[in-house]
Parts: sequence; C-alpha cells; structure tokens
Amino acid sequence: MKTCNYCGVELENNMNFCPLCGEPVMDKDTEKTEYIQVRKRQQEEKLLTPYQKLTISQKLKIFWQVSGIIFISGILVSLIIDFIANNTITWSKYPIAACSVLFINSTLITFLYKKNVLFLIGSFISTSGFLFLLDLFDNPSGWSVKLGVPILLAAYVIVIVLVKLIKKAERKSLNVIAYSLISAGLLSICSEGIISLYAKNQLHFEWSLIVMISVLIISAILLYIHYKLRKGIDLKRFFHI
Repeated sequence: MKTCNYCGVELENNMNFCPLCGEPVMDKDTEKTEYIQVRKRQQEEKLLTPYQKLTISQKLKIFWQVSGIIFISGILVSLIIDFIANNTITWSKYPIAACSVLFINSTLITFLYKKNVLFLIGSFISTSGFLFLLDLFDNPSGWSVKLGVPILLAAYVIVIVLVKLIKKAERKSLNVIAYSLISAGLLSICSEGIISLYAKNQLHFEWSLIVMISVLIISAILLYIHYKLRKGIDLKRFFHI
C-alpha cells in the first residue's frame, strides 16, 4: 500500500490523488524530490498562523507594545484611583514603581534579546533602582544598599556565569540541570552571608551549607550520568535494566 508524499496518509494502489490533502500521488522512484519538498513547505506555510510567520524580533516588538499598554494603563489607573480617594499620591507609588521597572525590563528583552550580558546589566540597574525606591518610600533605613542590592548583584553575577557555561557546553542535557543546581547553592550561601552581615555584622552560615552540600551531591551524580551518556553508553545498560 502506498502513502502520500505530503501528508503520509495510506493510499490505495489505484489512487492518483490523495483524498486528504488533494496532492497528486507520485511514485517513490520518480526524480521529483525537489518538487515534493517545495510542495511540503507550501503546505506547512498554509498551516501557520500570521503570528507564527513573524520573526523573533517582530514577535518581541508585539510583546513590547502589548506589555507597554498594560503597564502604562496600570500606572494611570493606580494614579487616578489613589488621587481620587486621597487627593494625593500614597499607595499608588508602589505599583507605579513596579510597573515602570517591569516596562524597562520588557524593553531590554525586546531590544537586547541577543545580548544577554547587556540585558542582565540593564536589568540589574533597573531592579536596584526599584529596591532603592521601596526603601525610600517606607522610612529609609538603608536596607536596599546594605542588603537588597548585594543579594541582587550576587544573583545576577551567578546567572551571567550560568548562561556563559550553558552556552559553552557542547552538549546540553543533564549538565544544564547540574549547573543550575550549583548556581542555586552558591546563591544560597551568598544570601545567608549577606543577611548575617546585615543583621549580626558577622558572617554566619548554617542552612546554606546544607543546601550547597545537597546540590553538589546531586549535581555530581547528574554530571557523571551526562559524561557516561556522552561516551555513548546505553541508558538501559547504564542503569542495569
């Protein structure tokens, strides 16, 4: 029994056209593979929606425009409701600051999506500004500079290193999970260290060490499996199934 070269449906031997897609039936021995490939691409393009036909850059610009409308609307609505209710700006400064930072980050994603490091630097600066504003809005105590920004900096540095490691990896599988777990462990240690310095003026580690040891063990197992799979060892034989 023959099959259609375009949609793969089974055909009767005496059929000249596919009853599903309507394309002409060709023998596998005919030298018309180029025509078949062109027709396949045309059929696939017909199934795509106008949005799916857009490039990544075009899709990101649509995302930026829609997110801009949402965030600006959120700012205006919060501002109007707060002003009508209190005749001044009170609680609305929090959603205004949050929406502004989110819009800045969506802008960075749209125009710097191919430049990860620049995007992360811009995102760090905008998010640090948001933390500073939160501190400023509610009885400034300096926690944004002494606590918030250092933890944020540690997180961004770890993410940048993680992205670089994943990009340099020739084969991406379990090693990506292992790198991510190690990054989470390092962030735990940095967070507890910064918090202890802020609260007690001394470095003190407890739960973060437990987290780090746990993720190191799991990551070592994952990297070992990844290395074995890279060597072409069958999974069933590896796990003795």
